[in-house]
Amino acid sequence: MDKDLEERLAAKDIYIDIHDFYVLMAFYQSISQKVLRKFDKDGSILEVQKKYEASKETVQDAQFIIAPQDTYYHHYQMYKANKFEYVELVKSLYNIEEKNPKLKNIFRDVRGSTSSLPSETAFEKIDSRNEVSFEENLEIIKRSSGARDNYDYTSKNIRKLITKLVGSKKEGVSIYDPALGTASLLLGINRAALKENKYYGQEINTQVIKIAIMNAIINDVADDKFEFKNADTLANNWEFGKADIVVSDPPINMRWNVDKNLSQDKRYQDYGDLPNRADWGFILDGIDKLSDDGMMVVSVVQGTLFRGAKEYNIRRKLLEDGKIRAVIQLPGNTKISTTIATCLLVLRKSSEDKDVFFINASQEYEKKGLENILTEANVEKIVDIFNEKKEEKGFSHMASYEEIEKNDFNLSVARYVNQYKFKEKLDYQEEIKNLEKLDEKLSQTDATLKNLMGDLGLVEIDKES
Repeated sequence: MDKDLEERLAAKDIYIDIHDFYVLMAFYQSISQKVLRKFDKDGSILEVQKKYEASKETVQDAQFIIAPQDTYYHHYQMYKANKFEYVELVKSLYNIEEKNPKLKNIFRDVRGSTSSLPSETAFEKIDSRNEVSFEENLEIIKRSSGARDNYDYTSKNIRKLITKLVGSKKEGVSIYDPALGTASLLLGINRAALKENKYYGQEINTQVIKIAIMNAIINDVADDKFEFKNADTLANNWEFGKADIVVSDPPINMRWNVDKNLSQDKRYQDYGDLPNRADWGFILDGIDKLSDDGMMVVSVVQGTLFRGAKEYNIRRKLLEDGKIRAVIQLPGNTKISTTIATCLLVLRKSSEDKDVFFINASQEYEKKGLENILTEANVEKIVDIFNEKKEEKGFSHMASYEEIEKNDFNLSVARYVNQYKFKEKLDYQEEIKNLEKLDEKLSQTDATLKNLMGDLGLVEIDKES
């Protein structure tokens, strides 16, 4: 037995928590799917697994090399037959790393001959019967674990909206995300030229950047086409060049302990004292990385649009320079991790035109369980209005710089797009009748309450009444 494998099997301590384990299993499932579909494109994935094992041959020309007995679905079948053994899973993951150099050590934290983790639950947590993508499984894991895991995740419908706002380019472009997360948002941009694009991203959390790398590998992005840096974006200015597109969904209302030395950082030096919330820090970093004709779309909470003091100064400076081009109000409860309503800011490097286009899409959703979902029709409406810069009463408005200045540089969408509806003509006689009916109901309720209190001896009933 290989020495490295012996060391993994001999390990006594678990170096991975259950949520990180689920993510690794989702990745394992995805690479197994690719191999099985290279072997056979037809039939259910579980039937293909049975055929693959019966063949006793390993597919060599797939994106990954995985033997029949080492696939995720082999162990899933063992689990369903009550024959699953954790030690065999560790061996399979090690075998995969040995045959696929780009996956070296990616499963190294799954170790030991026994596990205190409820590892079998991964087969139930992850959708093992259907062909679910890695990104879809990340969303399933996020929804089921809530705030207990260590990564945030941009929901699919918001990603789709941002992707369509940015638009598709026929040729490869450079794309950057200063708050990378799992890279699901970043890797969704300009997918028509996925293999020609260059992707850059920064993420402070070591475990989360591993997920981002898995995501890039699953999407078959070449090693020289993505560069993900494990670093503090706000504190360190990464000089990788310029990006044609910047997209980001940074942490909501994250506290920022601003170092005094950052006042000399070229990203921030023109904007005065920096606030103790990180929203504008990510935005200013993104603008610094943006090419002259580039476009940035970033998700922010509503407070970013109107808070005063240091944030006011940054907002005003950006408006004076023509950098803020549009503000899109989204419905509440559209993000997985919070019910807070968010907005999208669209920014350019600079523009002589200082007008700002406002869209109030707060009612553009479909209720699905406890969440509000942007449907395809909702997304298309927002994107079409945005692209055409079309003014529509109660939905969109192009505000001049002078109008924004009169509002003291407050960018709250409700100030510019009013969705309240009033009756054009009030029927006074009808309203009086309604009030009389309400008054009668109130009197009846009052009498009933009085009798009940009398029965309880809490008040003396007036017999003459």
